[in-house]
Amino acid sequence: MWLSNRRGFLSAALVLAGCGLTPVMEPGLQQLYNQILIQAPVNRAEYELVRNLEAQLGTAKSARFALRYELKVTEDNIVVSAAQEISRYSLVGELEYSLLDSNGSILTRQTAKSFTGYSATGTTVATQQAQRDAYDRLMVILAEQVSRALLTLDLP
Repeated sequence: MWLSNRRGFLSAALVLAGCGLTPVMEPGLQQLYNQILIQAPVNRAEYELVRNLEAQLGTAKSARFALRYELKVTEDNIVVSAAQEISRYSLVGELEYSLLDSNGSILTRQTAKSFTGYSATGTTVATQQAQRDAYDRLMVILAEQVSRALLTLDLP
C-alpha cells in the first residue's frame, strides 16, 4: 500500500516538473530586481507598503525604473451590536500603481485591491494596536500583489 502511494507521488512530481513553469527569480527574470526606485512614503501605511515592496523587489541600486503609486484605504464598520457598539471594522485598500522607465514613459499601469479586518472588542489601546496590525497586514498583501505582477512582466 505504501509503495503504490509513493509511486503516485513520484509520478505526480515528474509530471509537474515537466509542465514548463519557471521560477520567478530565475536569472533571466531578475531584470526588475534591485532596479526599481519606489516613490517615497508620506505616512505610516505607505511606509509599510514601501518597506514590503523593497523586501520583495530589492532596493534600487541603479534606478532603471520608477514605481509611482496612489494608496486609498477606506475603513468601514461591519459589525454593530444591539447596543449600537461597533465591534468589527473592515479595511479596504486600493493601490493604483505605474511602472515607468528611465524616460518617464509608462510601461504598465495596474490596480491592486484587497481587504482585511480587525476587532474592537478590547480596550482602546488594544483596538488601536489591532487597527495598526490590520493596516500592516493590508500593506503586506498589496505589496505581494504588486511585486508578483511586476516580476512577471515581459519587458523589453
